[in-house]
Amino acid sequence: MGLAERDESLDSLSIDALRERLHLTPPSDDNLGTLLDDCQALLVLPVGDIIPWQNYSGELQLTFIAGAPAALSWSADGHDAQATHLGSAPHLHQKPELAIAAKTWFAGETLGTWSLLHVASPTPLATLLCEKAADDWFPKPRAPHGLSSGFHKGTKP
Repeated sequence: MGLAERDESLDSLSIDALRERLHLTPPSDDNLGTLLDDCQALLVLPVGDIIPWQNYSGELQLTFIAGAPAALSWSADGHDAQATHLGSAPHLHQKPELAIAAKTWFAGETLGTWSLLHVASPTPLATLLCEKAADDWFPKPRAPHGLSSGFHKGTKP
């Protein structure tokens, strides 16, 4: 398997077998998975675990490798958010990779039993500063122009 190539042979493995085969360690709160070298890591997302809203001081490239698709959301400004599914089925509107600019908030989770992602950065991963959002934070859309309460005319709070 190349470092960032799709590997269908892994799809049928249990998460324990995947971790054993690829020597993956569970990520801690301050890393992006198992380091392959200074600028690359493999990140396994088990069902029930999420990547909470966070941003890093450098660019990241996330590439789908195996398992179930992963849902990722991101927001460059803390207001306007976008989302995509990383996976191997373009006919289902899945993308194979996603570039995340420095200081862009993002969150994610698997849509199945587990997802395996390749994480890369031009900056050594261990030197990137990570900012975690509060547990209840998420991007909040701005109120429409001229409305301060966030409710449209005629609606009840």
